[in-house]
Amino acid sequence: MFGLPKFGDGIGLHRIERFLQAHRIDRAALARRSIAVTGTNGKGSTARFTTSAIEAAGMRVGCFTSPHLFDVRERFMIGDDMIPRADFDRHTETVLAFNRLLPEGDRLGAFEFLFLLAILWFQQEKPDAIVWEAGIGGRYDPVRSVCASVSALTSIELEHTELLGATEELIAYDKSDVVAPGGCVILSPSISERLAVRIAAYAHLSGKATLRAIVSRRVGPVVNTPKGARFTYGFTAAPAAADQPVRLRLAGQHQVDNAVTALRTAEAWLGLKPEDNAERHIAMLTALGRTRWPGRLEKVAMAPDLWIDVGHTPNALEAVTRTFLDFSPREKTLVVFGVSASKEVAGIARIVAGRFDHFILTRAYKSGADVALFAETFRRQSQDVTIAADTSEAARIAKERAQLEGMNVLALGGLFLSAEVQQAWNGGDPKALEFF
Repeated sequence: MFGLPKFGDGIGLHRIERFLQAHRIDRAALARRSIAVTGTNGKGSTARFTTSAIEAAGMRVGCFTSPHLFDVRERFMIGDDMIPRADFDRHTETVLAFNRLLPEGDRLGAFEFLFLLAILWFQQEKPDAIVWEAGIGGRYDPVRSVCASVSALTSIELEHTELLGATEELIAYDKSDVVAPGGCVILSPSISERLAVRIAAYAHLSGKATLRAIVSRRVGPVVNTPKGARFTYGFTAAPAAADQPVRLRLAGQHQVDNAVTALRTAEAWLGLKPEDNAERHIAMLTALGRTRWPGRLEKVAMAPDLWIDVGHTPNALEAVTRTFLDFSPREKTLVVFGVSASKEVAGIARIVAGRFDHFILTRAYKSGADVALFAETFRRQSQDVTIAADTSEAARIAKERAQLEGMNVLALGGLFLSAEVQQAWNGGDPKALEFF
């Protein structure tokens, strides 16, 4: 399985269709159950929040997300349960057998493989609802084939421009095509009004509707703490005194935007008007507060404290670093930083270098960029820059210094860096981690 390339042999919707037909997937039932989530940042958090909100309505909900931190089975959930190993192995063999029958030059990639595995497991388990996180874009993404009637669009940033288009508008149009004709796209509060107008026009022409997550909603000021974000939520037609306090386990304005988007997405899929059902509305808000999502500004060790975040775009790092400084003093924060070579190295490094004072720069074993590409950016901003050869050395140095100086450690730069630092911090071998 781990020998598959990340991407298949070109756009592969025809491969997905062939598989669904060959394995007699109940397409109508799949479409009824499905909600799609796409966007540049925030897809996984929004998917998990949406899952929680629908579960609060008494339903059994499946969730397919990416990437994973330590176990590939993290991507396949029903409620709080990962796919059992026996089911994972059995469905793996089925998908790989299908792939072996495909002609050379038209084979599956890793994401397609995982998506089809999820299809088989959810077909077997028949949850009441399934929340699907798209991989890249929407128009050519395997998740489009579930024909979801509702989708969430979490954010737009320039990414994968060779496939999705060179402007934010083109990328937004691509992502909005993940939902089936006749469906509805829920737009996050993070989507600008300028872009929302353009998405709405495109959606109308392609037989879809759009709905702003904050229409008729009132979201109070966000307070960030080490335990998560606090805010109030209510309806503009009701007095402000009736607004409900909400506590999330995830911190940041960006996570509040994700939670609000997820709530509106769940309401749209359930066909609810929560202002007419206060009890259910409160239950869904409470469920958002129970939602966990590993790797999103998460404290993973204590005494000394280690925090990780898997954000890997400039906008993601902007949001995460700003949030962290709301509750952790800059002078008491030691940042372990590294970034994948395929990401926007200069832009990400510039943001992190300008936010903190104490740094350990390193290179993840998996796809890490050479430290020389960004070291000077940090040296221009700080006199406290240490270079570590790899994530094992970085974790050791960070732990020793944090214990000695009473500092918090924050690992930033993406999934590979954060997961490897956490693994090494806990005495494991970061080289043993298996990623796609």
